Parts: sequence; C-alpha cells; structure tokens
Amino acid sequence: MSEHPSVVSQWNLTTHINLLLFGEYLKDLTMSILRMFSFGSISEPETKLDPASIKLIRESWSEVEKGDLQETGLVVFRRLFEIAPYLRDLFPFGYNPDGKDLKAHALGVMSTVGVAVRGLDDLESLKPKLVELGALHKGFEITDKEFKHVGEAIIWTLDKGLGDQFTPEVKAAWVEAYGLITTTMKEGLK
Repeated sequence: MSEHPSVVSQWNLTTHINLLLFGEYLKDLTMSILRMFSFGSISEPETKLDPASIKLIRESWSEVEKGDLQETGLVVFRRLFEIAPYLRDLFPFGYNPDGKDLKAHALGVMSTVGVAVRGLDDLESLKPKLVELGALHKGFEITDKEFKHVGEAIIWTLDKGLGDQFTPEVKAAWVEAYGLITTTMKEGLK
C-alpha cells in the first residue's frame, strides 16, 4: 500500500462515502476498479466492525462512563489478578489496590478504552496509537495469553457493571472489538 499513497487515501475516502451512500455493492465495484489501477496492491481491510456492533459498544460504554472510570478500571485489575495472579509481578509499581500508581494506571486504561470506542468507525486512524501502545508493553514479554486474560477481565467487568444491559449481542460486539484492537496492538510487540 505504501507504494501508492494517493490511491490508498483516495480508496479510504471513496470507501467511506460508498458505504454511507450505497453500501456493499458500490464498495465492491470501487475495490475492483482500484485493483485494476493499482495492479492488485490494495486489499480489503480486515479490521472493521459493522455499524450495529459499533452502536452497541458505544451505547454500553456511555453507561460505563456515567460511573467512576477509575473504580471501573480497578475492578478490571482486581479481576485480572484473580484470573492470572502472576501478572501482579509485571507491574513496576506492584499490586496495591489502594495505591495511587495502580489507580492512575486503571484510569489510564479506561480512558484508552474510551478513545478506542470513539474511534471504532475508523480503526485505521487508531492503528498508529494502538501499535505504539503495544510497543510500550513489549518489555514485559506480553503474549497472547496475557491479552486474553485482560480481555476476560474487561468483559467480566462490563457484564457485572451493566447487568441486563450486557446482552449476548453487546458481549459479542465487545469481544469482536477487543480482538481487532489487540490484533493491532500486537504489531507493536514485534
């Protein structure tokens, strides 16, 4: 893609407009035309959520934001350390649920989730930040297993906090979004 930056940026704008106006048919037609002119160097993006999933995530996150994000983050970390106690040792400030460092980190994680939620309709624009975030965790030898544990803790916290509002559809949307986001973050671990 980097060989044809003007074609790529045109493709992003064209695809966005096509999706808004005409849906899948015109998007497929546009992709075919652009492939002809770029000699097949453009491929369908693999990281996108459907609008219904984005809506479910944003509506549920809006409910979460009505509460105390720092406390929500602490619940995530408490659950994470229940699932995988060994992860406590990865934090340079140690595990102290009342400590200011963990509280600040918990709030930072929840704020980052909020940024990701707001950017779900354009994950490509979030990619540099997500890769950088992954790179920040590289020194801790984070693997797929740790990403899985964090995802479990976040989903569990959302389930407990949202109660009946955390429907199977909402859960599926969050799981899909978390998978897409962490796939991008893992690029920074390489």
